[in-house]
Amino acid sequence: MTLKRILSSLSMITLATGIVFAQSPAAKVAHTKASGVITPASKAPSGTRNIWSNFGPTTTDYYNDTTGYYLLGPDNSVGLDEQWIGVPFTPHVNATVTNIEVGAQYETGTNKFTVALYDDNDGVAGSPLASATGSNAPDFGTCCQTVTVAITPTAVSQGVQYWIVVTSDDTIAADFTGVFVAANTADISADVGLEGWFSFTTNTPAAAVRGTVP
Repeated sequence: MTLKRILSSLSMITLATGIVFAQSPAAKVAHTKASGVITPASKAPSGTRNIWSNFGPTTTDYYNDTTGYYLLGPDNSVGLDEQWIGVPFTPHVNATVTNIEVGAQYETGTNKFTVALYDDNDGVAGSPLASATGSNAPDFGTCCQTVTVAITPTAVSQGVQYWIVVTSDDTIAADFTGVFVAANTADISADVGLEGWFSFTTNTPAAAVRGTVP
């Protein structure tokens, strides 16, 4: 697949939808043309309910498959710094998270990465609460398959911010090159070159958390 990659400067991220200013270093953006391949998104795991989601509105229009933020291991194929991406959410009820679904897509390398639930640290991703290995992400530019992982059941509190985070697994998949595709909402946290998390706003990647509600 031929990709048109647009890289941001240290002070500005350029997207198809506009320009947003962010703290340095800036997260790197990927763009491509939609392949036209449409596979409906899979059903949620049995026995779970949505705790938070920005997917939709239908299983064949689940996310924007033409743009997103790079997910990069240290040996990635685009020659950029390692990059992790987190999406914030705030549950409206006390709940227990058992599954995380992410719009992670694949370009090159070993098709494995880490999907995790993080706590919040003053408005950016804090520390992992639970995690699992994601794999077999669909090709970048296709719609609408996702990656869902099962995590150790983890309680979350009503009105408290948490983060859905996708990181490279530098032990088993340091060469992973992928994209966290967009859901066109706001607020993102990124760790670029593992120099620390920073927060910015534009084209939030598509994700969901599911589980049980007492």
